[in-house]
Amino acid sequence: MQTIRIIEIPKMKAVFSGPLSSKEAFEKFVKWFSQYHASLKCQLFPRDFMWYNERLNVQEWFYALPSDADLSQITDYEIVDLPSGLYAVASCLNADLDRAEDWLNTREEIISWVNASDKFDLYVNGEGKAERYPMFHIVSPGWMMPKGISIEDLYVPIVER
Repeated sequence: MQTIRIIEIPKMKAVFSGPLSSKEAFEKFVKWFSQYHASLKCQLFPRDFMWYNERLNVQEWFYALPSDADLSQITDYEIVDLPSGLYAVASCLNADLDRAEDWLNTREEIISWVNASDKFDLYVNGEGKAERYPMFHIVSPGWMMPKGISIEDLYVPIVER
């Protein structure tokens, strides 16, 4: 059984990749946010969140900007609001390491936990509501992946009852 944490992502601006429908679009966004992130001083946590947009059937990526970011310097990508709100979060293996087996199991455990909760419900997308889907980001150092070590945090959107 996973240890599930409740996290609130505050409202903040993010750089949005748009639909990642090609390897080139994916690699271009990785390069952009990696360079941008490396330019920041004293950053101890990942700022990037990826999700699978179920409505469009495509992966999309967000990079949460620091509060003092100069938005005029960001010209290649759209600036949007990061999908904020409550999330039930648990860690799992990077989906690339095991064909998403642990990711899917962890997602099901989170969903079961939320469904059994008397405090939370799963977030449901609908008319007039912000789109929110399960998001993830890698929390292990990238240089460890060739050694088979890569952990990600999986964020499942929830609401308080």
